[in-house]
Amino acid sequence: MTPPADSDTQRIPVRYWIWLFGAAVSLLGDLTITFAIGWSASKHGGSVAGLILLLAAAPRAALLLVGGAIGDRFGAPRVLLVSCMAMFVVTAALVPATLAAGEPVWLLVCLALVVGVIDAFFLPSSRAMPRLLVPPEQVPRALASFQVTGVIFAVTGTAVGGVLVTWSGLTAAAAFDAITFAIMIAVLLILRTSTAAAPPSQAGIFKSIAEGLRIAFGKPLTRALLITMTLAAGLLMPMDSLVLPLLARHHEWDAKTAGLVIATRSLGVGVVSFRILIRGAFQRPGVVAMLGLFGAAIGYIGLSQVDSIPLTIAAAIISGIGVGAFTGHVLPLLMNSVERGYQSRLQSVIVLCQSLALVVMNPVLGWISDQSVGITGVCLGIGIAVALIGTVALSRRVIRTAAVS
Repeated sequence: MTPPADSDTQRIPVRYWIWLFGAAVSLLGDLTITFAIGWSASKHGGSVAGLILLLAAAPRAALLLVGGAIGDRFGAPRVLLVSCMAMFVVTAALVPATLAAGEPVWLLVCLALVVGVIDAFFLPSSRAMPRLLVPPEQVPRALASFQVTGVIFAVTGTAVGGVLVTWSGLTAAAAFDAITFAIMIAVLLILRTSTAAAPPSQAGIFKSIAEGLRIAFGKPLTRALLITMTLAAGLLMPMDSLVLPLLARHHEWDAKTAGLVIATRSLGVGVVSFRILIRGAFQRPGVVAMLGLFGAAIGYIGLSQVDSIPLTIAAAIISGIGVGAFTGHVLPLLMNSVERGYQSRLQSVIVLCQSLALVVMNPVLGWISDQSVGITGVCLGIGIAVALIGTVALSRRVIRTAAVS
């Protein structure tokens, strides 16, 4: 696979780049507040931190497919705008709330529940926006640019989160997130007359959901990839919000150091993302994706064995490279495994699978970390489990022979 010519890149409409700016700024705020919530929760212990993250993932998982159907019925731009307004109100209100009450468990629980509900409507509409802003032939290039931008801002967001939390805790992070959502709202208002409206869904919401699930799990490759991704997500996705904050507290590091370690993990993901953007995916994407799981496993095992900050950063980068190789090849395979008319519903299923994995694994990993094995034992167990998932997946011929179409 080779990247498109420069002329193809230049034909991406200006409105997309305007939206990408707003989405990137909003992502920066999201990552900052996510780190802040995880850090604030971690000071109450692993079990409490896992429960709070569960309460954020549970309503998102329960309402995600409904949120996707609502986005198709009323239009992604409108649903996204309402979601951003809701998040602005929540984060702005969080500033005086934390100044008055501090960061008690009850406030973190309420925040997690509200953010989880809003995310269920925000995520499907946000993922649909590129398709409404660029011509169909430019969607792959647009998505690639968003992925690279996301990696860059992921590095920045966690670092900013560490600095803000060290300075003024959840209060500063909430204020910063509110500002980023205000910018995103302004961008959406600017684009409201230039965004092509998606055709309204003719099928009922529940019929449309059922059809999407049938397509997603009815094809052998799609089903195998979804199962593998879900199992891996339950072990890999808690790293930034749960595992690394608990590991930092185990080593008695401050929030700034924890944010630095999380940011460097994202650098590992960025290395692979840039390679894919410039050179394209590898010829055997299924095999490369599973080899990425082995890389992530090595990184996790390294985290369980090292104590110094430099070696921890090195292990985090290795895990990031593995995760980048996995997601950078699994997600395109998933998208190409179903027809274009089912892409939005497929994305809802993907996010739902990830959310369900987090609902189960966040409290489990948090509880285990409070036992005698500690957080280092959790890292070792995750590394072994991820390697086993990769081994089983490689035994499936449908994954080994998968190719980018």
